[in-house]
Amino acid sequence: MRAEILYNLNPKLIYRRRLKVFGLMFVSTLLATIKWIYVIPTDSSLLTKSLMIALFIMTFAWISLFFWSSIFGFLELVRKRGVPGIVWPDKNKKLQTKTAILMPVYNESSRDVFAGLLAMADDLAETGQSEAYDMFVLSDTTNPQVWVEEERFWLEAKRKIKGSINLYYRRRSKNTARKSGNIEDFCNKWGAGYDFMIVLDADSLMSGETMLRMSQLMEANPHTGIIQAPPMTVGGTSFFARMQQFAGKVYGPIVAAGLAYWQVGDSNYWGHNAIIRVKAFKECCGLPVLSGKAPFGGHILSHDFVEAALIRRGGWAAWLLPELKGSYEGPPPTMIDFSCRDRRWCQGNMQHLKVLISKHLHPVSRIHFIIGIMSYLSSPIWLCFLLVGLMAALGRVVFPPVYFPEVHTLFPTWPIFDKIGTISLFVLSMAMLVLPKILGLIVYYMQNKKTGGALKSTLLEIIISALSAPIMMMFQSKFVLEIFTGHAVGWNAQNRGGKGTSWREAVSRHFWHTLLGLLTAVVTYLYTQQLFWWMLPITLGLMLSIPISVLTSRESTGLSAKKHNFFVIPEEIDVPQIMRKEEKYAELLNRDENLPQGVELIITDRLMNALHIYMLEVNGPAPEISQQVLETAQIKLENYINHRREMDLTRDEEIALLYNPEILEKAAISLLLQ
Repeated sequence: MRAEILYNLNPKLIYRRRLKVFGLMFVSTLLATIKWIYVIPTDSSLLTKSLMIALFIMTFAWISLFFWSSIFGFLELVRKRGVPGIVWPDKNKKLQTKTAILMPVYNESSRDVFAGLLAMADDLAETGQSEAYDMFVLSDTTNPQVWVEEERFWLEAKRKIKGSINLYYRRRSKNTARKSGNIEDFCNKWGAGYDFMIVLDADSLMSGETMLRMSQLMEANPHTGIIQAPPMTVGGTSFFARMQQFAGKVYGPIVAAGLAYWQVGDSNYWGHNAIIRVKAFKECCGLPVLSGKAPFGGHILSHDFVEAALIRRGGWAAWLLPELKGSYEGPPPTMIDFSCRDRRWCQGNMQHLKVLISKHLHPVSRIHFIIGIMSYLSSPIWLCFLLVGLMAALGRVVFPPVYFPEVHTLFPTWPIFDKIGTISLFVLSMAMLVLPKILGLIVYYMQNKKTGGALKSTLLEIIISALSAPIMMMFQSKFVLEIFTGHAVGWNAQNRGGKGTSWREAVSRHFWHTLLGLLTAVVTYLYTQQLFWWMLPITLGLMLSIPISVLTSRESTGLSAKKHNFFVIPEEIDVPQIMRKEEKYAELLNRDENLPQGVELIITDRLMNALHIYMLEVNGPAPEISQQVLETAQIKLENYINHRREMDLTRDEEIALLYNPEILEKAAISLLLQ
């Protein structure tokens, strides 16, 4: 399909937008690089100069792209202009299509998952069009006790759900290809019954009005494959989470508007809080299994970028619409949780090096891949830039410049070092990093009546982010090194709770960060004090990494910040209806906490016994189970029934019993007859 058919606007407009953003990025980087060439000491070796220039270009270009994209995002928000080329239908339009709301879960808190779904169903019922929606909980859970808990909460949620929405549940015995495979399995088995699917994460929350609007937009724009609603982070209680959600609230809008400005209908997909046309997904999104071993081979971890690229290659438009509000997600509670999630994303984005060279991809899709890859490579590039500069400075101390060479000259050879030029480039770089935050604060004041202590919160966020930046640089540099040396990462359930980081864990994770910061500070202070002050923002962050990690992970620190009006967002002052509903349903589902778990619940509750056995047929064939494991599990079960001994089942033993309906039914009857 031609671009003008997809977007309903002149492709020259799209070209001009991209030329502005990337042209300004190129010119800024070129001018800054020319200045950088002149500020490098003239007596530096050719190798040192070449390395410093190459690393500077890559570092500055990355900053420049973020800066100019944010500038245009700010201008779009000030002018109150939406994304051009997409048709916005009447809000009261009756839907003629069917949408599936998909909630993939993996060892998550069942209560929170179903509380969120009940809240969304309640909100959809108020729109008067809930009959156009069904909900699916697609479980890849591997913990047997969480599996049984999901079935229990699903049964209770079905009794409480409002409107005419059907709530379905299924669990895969093998979580092939993880989330992308989970969605693909849904499309193959049930996708034919639906026009669109809204894909969520376990901590996602979307208002009924937003979901209805997304379905209406898909109907009104038949060439659209994906519409992404930017999710806002809410619900954080730790200091780190509260700071993240404040930053997202203040800076997020101009970032999203800036991306939408130059992407237009060639936008990306973030894996959740988006609506996808089922037909487009089924036609285009059969993800490849990459050749070779992990971390570069195997199933693609960051599948969302690839799915967006494949849908765009298939001729469908993909939109990021900052105008869509009422889309929420939860933030990681601690710096270490954030880094663990980052590790998986890093591996997924490095896999895109193979996908990048695929045939017939849209050029903007390739840019998305490059941006994703560079978001992690920028950290080791920045680290190398710092190390080269440090080595060059120390080299001048160990091997002082020769002012009077053996060859006789009329004047001494004075090395030239442009101190003013260096300072000006540093100030320029810092301004390009900080100015978008100031512009985001301006938009925040324009759009929100209740702003709280936004100014002081922004200043504190800038300080803490500056101290945290070298810590994240070290984390991400380590991740990249691990990946390029062949170390793959697993797929663990995310910690979405409020458990803070212990001092022991912080020491374990940040010991080398602290040591590196301390050594660098000592060496620079002893041998090149001028560089000591330049490096202090970096070395200070590294030296304080342990207390920063611990203190920002605490709920008590977060509550104290809130008490003093730091990082308070409007959604905390005037809580959105969908969030109030989620809280209400979480309380309703928070009963019977002392119920038995896993197999014990299945054999002591006749209803759960019947439900679980019935669901085994729906969930597909059982995995291969060792006969020895099953026999051991049976012995423990019989001892529980006959002698009331603790079962103390291993994970494999509990799964073996849960996949054996005859044993479960017989055990339930035996207990009933006692």
